[in-house]
Amino acid sequence: MESEIVQAVAHYAESVMGQEGFRYISAVVATCKMLALELEGSEEASALNMDALVISAYLHNISTIEFGFHDHQVKSAEMAVEFLREVQAKDELVTSVERIIKAHTTVLAPDEQETRPLEARIIYDADKLGRLSGLAVVTSLIEFGARYPNRAVNGEVLCAILRHIEERFVDLFQSLNTAPAREMARVKFGNTLAFLDGVIEHLSDATPI
Repeated sequence: MESEIVQAVAHYAESVMGQEGFRYISAVVATCKMLALELEGSEEASALNMDALVISAYLHNISTIEFGFHDHQVKSAEMAVEFLREVQAKDELVTSVERIIKAHTTVLAPDEQETRPLEARIIYDADKLGRLSGLAVVTSLIEFGARYPNRAVNGEVLCAILRHIEERFVDLFQSLNTAPAREMARVKFGNTLAFLDGVIEHLSDATPI
């Protein structure tokens, strides 16, 4: 692994995203490494480029701080290319990272997934694994409160919000690309759905809160 380039990329990501953003990105990078390790020995993993995977994982959201998430894969790829050229990364690596970052948000049907770089599929999965936990439920509720600060919330409204979150979780789980990601998510996903179902059942009488 080109350790000097990776180290420079990590420092760059931290300087742009701040400590909180970098903490999340570091978790994604760690999950990417775990998924890659689980895939080791498989036929598709033979072409896996670990340098490109790790660098892309560090930089895949790099534009969101300044430009938001709309089409962030395009702007993040541009920023990644610019930085990698500054640190004189090899052209082949720069091209791979650009392609991976541009493809990491794409959701494809199972029979089409192999048309996307494996590294992009791994980053997608690592990103989504962090959103299949009970903490993600709390985050979603906080986001709802921030978006609708003056809206009264009773049991009925809260049930509707939680059902929507549950649907999103199901969609996220079903969109995972790799077998190791689905296996890692299975227990977490099951526990989160059980938690949501329990809360929804408890609130089904729409008691005001």
